[in-house]
Amino acid sequence: MPNAHNTVKSYFDALVARDAETLIALMLPAAYYVKIGTDADEVVQGSTDIAAYYRNHVASTEDFSIQFIDLDVQEREDTAWFYTRQVWKLKWQGAPEEFVMRMTGVLEKTDASWRFAQIHASIGVSTTEDAL
Repeated sequence: MPNAHNTVKSYFDALVARDAETLIALMLPAAYYVKIGTDADEVVQGSTDIAAYYRNHVASTEDFSIQFIDLDVQEREDTAWFYTRQVWKLKWQGAPEEFVMRMTGVLEKTDASWRFAQIHASIGVSTTEDAL
């Protein structure tokens, strides 16, 4: 079984690769799953809309790269949590963007793997060296 750190890295690798099926497989199919994104209405509660959310996300991005500033993953028995700060560069719905992404999340160990039960994202103020 992969460890929680490798699962978190797999999530970001799949985002950059625009691999919706891997992203979907990494999510916990549970009523208590939640993904809170950076847009006002970007909330997925429960597992019903996970597939549509990630398929739309990868279809909306191009030229995606992630530079890690910080990544900390902690794992205890069947629960893990992470914090990361990153610089994201991408074209979102055709428009180039660059920003500092801050994310936290909770993972749960299932019989075969670690899966995300919760993810929260927010955008930092600047990508200048002073802000990093």
